[in-house]
Amino acid sequence: MNESTHKKKLTSRDLQAIERKKQLLDSARNLFAEKGFHNTSTKEINRAIGMADGLMYYYFPEGKQQILDAVIQEATESKAEFISQILQNVNPDDSVRDMLVGIVRSMWALITTDSNRKALLIMFHEQPLLKKEQTSWIVDTFHSVVEQIADLLDERVQRGELRPLNCRLMARQLSALFQSYLFERVFILGEHELDEDSERYFLMNADFLLECWK
Repeated sequence: MNESTHKKKLTSRDLQAIERKKQLLDSARNLFAEKGFHNTSTKEINRAIGMADGLMYYYFPEGKQQILDAVIQEATESKAEFISQILQNVNPDDSVRDMLVGIVRSMWALITTDSNRKALLIMFHEQPLLKKEQTSWIVDTFHSVVEQIADLLDERVQRGELRPLNCRLMARQLSALFQSYLFERVFILGEHELDEDSERYFLMNADFLLECWK
């Protein structure tokens, strides 16, 4: 059964349930990010969207922990999918510098959206509450992104645009620079826009990495 056929078979009740679950996840994400998991009650999650107390368990039988798991999984899956699209659509005719800066700009724009920023805050703050298989899956997802960047760098090595270095380590260098800057600007300073300082930082680091790699 293809996706379009599946959608046609959804009833109004099915669509309502999908919308209700989305509302619950949005409500929980906002509250978890603002108050923390333990300081947020299920009543607050329900009342933020006008849902009767107890109805949440119809959609999430395991309660608040299941909602936390769903918030993290949804955010990780959507980011991984979008980043994969970014990397697949890289223009092979771009210079290596333009490619690196374009990747980082796109990732910054994605991760600093309100919903993704809040999901990352929750992930950092509530990491001890995540299940082992969930943390392993998040790490595997990150490694998948690094591998995709490494493949792009390897193509440039094959074309003679970069020295024959370890492309996986190169990709991790780029990712580490991005993550450290993201943590500083977004989670410590609370800045979300790609301003002139951010732009200069990305360009400076792209040039530094290329000096090391060429």
